[in-house]
Amino acid sequence: MIVKIIFHPAFKALILAAALAATSSVHGGGATEGKSVQNPWAFNLTLYGWLPGVDGQFSAGRFNSSVDASFIDIVEELRGFPLAFMGRLEAHYERLGLYVDGNYLDLDFEPRLDRGISKGLSSQIGIMEYGVMYRLFGAPASEQVDHWKGMTRSNKLEVYAGGRTLWMDNQVELSGIGSASASKSLTSPLIGGRFTVEFSPEWFVLVDGNGGGFGLDDVDFAGSVMGMVGYRTILFGVPASLEAGYRALRLDLEKRSIETNVTLSGPFIGLTGYW
Repeated sequence: MIVKIIFHPAFKALILAAALAATSSVHGGGATEGKSVQNPWAFNLTLYGWLPGVDGQFSAGRFNSSVDASFIDIVEELRGFPLAFMGRLEAHYERLGLYVDGNYLDLDFEPRLDRGISKGLSSQIGIMEYGVMYRLFGAPASEQVDHWKGMTRSNKLEVYAGGRTLWMDNQVELSGIGSASASKSLTSPLIGGRFTVEFSPEWFVLVDGNGGGFGLDDVDFAGSVMGMVGYRTILFGVPASLEAGYRALRLDLEKRSIETNVTLSGPFIGLTGYW
């Protein structure tokens, strides 16, 4: 006996629509997945606060003044709270990257009563670092962002080269003698590297060091060392990491009118977003 199953025309149309929708969904998902894998670009933006102490000597014209104070001491000796603006932007294409890192500090010290009876010291320091980086080993940045959840982490080593532009404005006042001010913008090359150690998908440690100057544009030496611990998470649906660490920056400027030999060092905290 042969049994014939007859479908209503409306039911046939419903089956056809469902099949088309399923096919479209499969192809769409594959395209989306392929697009995320093929996209070689990745970006990250870091906003951070650095609380450095100061140890060194500043000059303005024929006057000079020395400072040796931790960040807490600096806050106590300043006429106002130090103004600071700091951030870093990176753009990565496969293993190649570009970066720009900017810092601005405004320090206005109260008068000192020792050696010369200084009426005060004011120094504004702007530092802009920029360059090209290359990841020698470790997953590309785009792969890390695309697989933020559950990806097996890998240690990374990057080298970079670029420039550092320093802007200094020093003002020194001495009772009964007078005051002087000097400002200068200096640019010199730098080279460096950074190494990231992954302890888990969430926790990592990063060490960064660079040096430059080489006597160009009156910059005898300018270099920094930084170490930090980071924790990866997701904030408001965006891949992010929280960082805390310590940074030291050394500046040796030969320019006679604004000779500066100073070390800035202290803790910092940061927040980075990735996309």
